[in-house]
Amino acid sequence: MLFRSLLVPLVAATATLAGWTLPGFAYASGENFAINGQKFYYFGTNAYWFSFLSDINDVSIAMDQAKAAGIKVIRTWGFREVNATYVPGGLPKYGDEGAGPSTIYFQKWTDGVPAINYGDNGLKRLDQIVTLAEKKGLKIIFALTNNWADYGGSDVYVANLGGKYHDDFYTNSAMKSAWKKYVKAVVTRLKHRPGVFAWELGNEPRCGADGTRNFPRSDHCTVTTITSWAREMSDYIRSLDPYHLIAAGTEGFFNGTSDDWAYNGADGVDSEGILRLPNIDFGTFHLYPDWWSKTPEWGTNFTIAHAKLQNKVRKPVISEEYGWLLDSDRQAWLGRSSNVTRNEAIGAWQAAAIKYKIAGDMYWQLGVDGLSFGNSTNDGFTIFMKSPEAKQLIFEHAKKMNRPAY
Repeated sequence: MLFRSLLVPLVAATATLAGWTLPGFAYASGENFAINGQKFYYFGTNAYWFSFLSDINDVSIAMDQAKAAGIKVIRTWGFREVNATYVPGGLPKYGDEGAGPSTIYFQKWTDGVPAINYGDNGLKRLDQIVTLAEKKGLKIIFALTNNWADYGGSDVYVANLGGKYHDDFYTNSAMKSAWKKYVKAVVTRLKHRPGVFAWELGNEPRCGADGTRNFPRSDHCTVTTITSWAREMSDYIRSLDPYHLIAAGTEGFFNGTSDDWAYNGADGVDSEGILRLPNIDFGTFHLYPDWWSKTPEWGTNFTIAHAKLQNKVRKPVISEEYGWLLDSDRQAWLGRSSNVTRNEAIGAWQAAAIKYKIAGDMYWQLGVDGLSFGNSTNDGFTIFMKSPEAKQLIFEHAKKMNRPAY
């Protein structure tokens, strides 16, 4: 056991620092990514709904439009937890998600016992996504659970295994063991596939969630809770797969002395502490000033702060999700207005990513037409290829981001 515990980090270090990897696989090289010995500096997007569309041909159509726009990496969900029985009003409150009804799921819980779905409407869908990506010259990031209630996420483990709090998922041994079993099923079936860019522990893991659809946060979750979980799970994934990149998938909050909750560890995220973990290969940050009651200028400074972190730790950091509402949606949903346009807000963040050499840039989210049911889902942040904003924020920015890395 001691030999194995020492060997796994050594293999990981060799893979990421010396460039030892399989042909076509991405790896970290200082502040950049690389593939086949060449630096890889990329523009990407998010399409969580790839995993749930009934017709795989729709995924193919969407990938074609993404590639034509200059997109190289697409992030999607590698999870969907469902309960065999659902108690009305119970937690977590999933269902009615933006992608619409779907028969696809990856794990079902019955009386507290999970069963992984290996069938055509289960993990084979992830295989199909990777196969399409490889054929089209794209790469996929899979997030392996969700902080939020959408598509089940981590709170399904809490509900089924006797938990009371959202953050029990990070500390309860039964929940961690159950999740590791699921992770093993996903990771081992795809660990030799170059179409996978990276594994992410989760989508936006933090101590709490939305307080309505999820379990409440306990009073003892701290940055140590999330960082310790990230260490344990990244070490575990590395033991299964020495070839692919691993990230935590957080929103990129900092842990310092500040009156700003995003900079003082309030949600249990310590971006620097996580990035320094031996089997975390790159950092992530997300940017939603509308939801966070921040300004576009704050978003630019947040981007710059992560560029500085990238240089400090000497690992890549990516701007993995970002969005700015159209003002009509902002007024309808939040009851406030802004005279800053989407092009101005996002354009400033993208310019900062270029200027300060962020390793990768992925907007939220991909919007395409021509699918069997019409347009892809629109959550208010979607940028459609035929929208007025796409010329600047997608097509022109892709050319800048896809230049050779430094």
